[in-house]
Amino acid sequence: MATSTPLSSSSENQSRFPAVHISYECVSHIRTRESDTYYYELACSISYPATSAHLSMRITGQNTYRKAAAREVPFTRHETGATTYVELLESENLEVRIVDQDGSYSKAFYYAHGQELTELNARHMVSVIKRIDANTEQNNKNR
Repeated sequence: MATSTPLSSSSENQSRFPAVHISYECVSHIRTRESDTYYYELACSISYPATSAHLSMRITGQNTYRKAAAREVPFTRHETGATTYVELLESENLEVRIVDQDGSYSKAFYYAHGQELTELNARHMVSVIKRIDANTEQNNKNR
């Protein structure tokens, strides 16, 4: 079953602020002695003033002891924003930052944990997160 979690109910905010639409699927489960680990596939669409703003997307680890460098996420620009495909491991963060020509700054952080992708923090950005359940979609096709 696909679920949608709009994190801002104001339609005014949706027109004033950049919007991040994420559809994701938790695709595998790896069991280790210490914990369960999940793997996430995300399809992201970001609406923002693409002609006048700078977009930065990167993946960071939740555990600082790893000292892993952030990984930049490549994306495809279009007239109204950008799109990308992202793979996250358990406990990784997706960071989206937009700086507009007038200096306005928007950002959002998303966290993958326990088969869920959640918004940790957002500033001047609207998020819509939709989980794709492959088993439900497959069952609906077979009917």
